[in-house]
Amino acid sequence: MTNAPEEFSGDHQFGPDDVFSVGDLFRLISDATASAKAKLLEIKDQKSAISIGDMFEMQMLMNHLSQLSEMSTSVVSASHTAISSMARNVKG
Repeated sequence: MTNAPEEFSGDHQFGPDDVFSVGDLFRLISDATASAKAKLLEIKDQKSAISIGDMFEMQMLMNHLSQLSEMSTSVVSASHTAISSMARNVKG
């Protein structure tokens, strides 16, 4: 029995009542990272029998991880800008 993480799906839909949470962003990235690591271990266990499908799947996982990281950085940066703007307007 393996301790492989659940495959990351990335299909969570946020509703109007959801609260912004940086922890949720970190969990999304952590899940995507665990999924990529699990795929790397799977490829490593196959030794020389790496299929083209495995390589495409690994490329897709890494692309998804890259997009999530970029999205998280953008969201945090935008919230920082918004909070800074609000603080600047209150200060006056």
